[in-house]
Amino acid sequence: MNHEKSIFLRYLDGEAGPEEKRRLLEDLRNNEDARREFKDAHKSWASEHSSSFDPYQSLGVILERISRRRIFHFPVWAQVATAVAVAALAVILFLPVRKGDSPVCPAPENELYTWPDSTVPIALLWDGRTVNSAATEMQVACIPGGIRIDGRDYVASDASQASCMLVIPFGHRARIQFADGSEVRMNSHSRIIFPLSFGRERNIRMTGEALFDVNRDESRPFTVSLDDLRVRVLGTRFLVSGREDDYHRVALVSGSVNVSLGDTRAQSVTLVPKQMYTLDGNGKINVEDVPDILRLLDWANGVCYADGTSLQEVLARIGQYYGETILCSPTVAGISCSGNLQLKENLSEMFSELSRTFPITSSKRDGVWHVSLAKDN
Repeated sequence: MNHEKSIFLRYLDGEAGPEEKRRLLEDLRNNEDARREFKDAHKSWASEHSSSFDPYQSLGVILERISRRRIFHFPVWAQVATAVAVAALAVILFLPVRKGDSPVCPAPENELYTWPDSTVPIALLWDGRTVNSAATEMQVACIPGGIRIDGRDYVASDASQASCMLVIPFGHRARIQFADGSEVRMNSHSRIIFPLSFGRERNIRMTGEALFDVNRDESRPFTVSLDDLRVRVLGTRFLVSGREDDYHRVALVSGSVNVSLGDTRAQSVTLVPKQMYTLDGNGKINVEDVPDILRLLDWANGVCYADGTSLQEVLARIGQYYGETILCSPTVAGISCSGNLQLKENLSEMFSELSRTFPITSSKRDGVWHVSLAKDN
């Protein structure tokens, strides 16, 4: 699609009308040629304005202004397993996915809700570029001056002002190392926005599910925001998970964590290990003990852990990870499962692995997987 350079110049000069701005922003979001032409347009604009004009930064600002619209939901409960590190805390959050208002991270914050779903992991960079990953677990690290994705480096013109968003689809995961050495593992069907470098505070915005390992730094608190809920820590390990209902849940494994509503810290609650915080749709808060809290941890190691768990429950958890509906016949639903089941590339491989251990067969009809006893077919 061809674009007149004057449209870009009028936008940069603040002379474009409302309808013209709307069309331009949509083009910049969906059209790589438009983004390339915008970068070229700065040559003409910069000759009459500041020589320090950065087309990549300006494009990021434009992308940030694209209006929000909620286009997807996130998985219900997910189960996870990983050992608790020495001198680290651990916390687990279960939260709904709704549009948030607090700008805790720079651009492209709006894209957290508007970017389309994908079949492969995607990184949306500060300048509008997208990077696709072919890996089951995308590897990301913030490095001096930029970011490294699956071994390839991408340089930012000003890393102190740049941020990145990851879109992780069903059946995939991501591992991120932040600039301060803290790490996060993203589960399937999750999204996160983070700055390439932290300032006086360490703020992250996300939806979906993620396991954080935060390096302790008393001078710079670490805050994860999901809708109007805030979890503030100095150094901890915690899991964040989204739900499709109106419930917020925070479960603490070890150490201490503060949970509050919004930036005002209204109804602030400090949890002790093996406690779960619940906020229902009516605003009622409940704190209860969860003795076997470590059983909530497993996907970060790429497994589905079972200890006398019914096959029906195991299949429900696997279905959540791959974004598929699995119906289990009564003849196999009660089969007891124990051990670690490795998460495979796709659901077909998972069923192939299960059929080598249990006498089951599987088929997909009308978009739904059906699992039954092998001799029943």
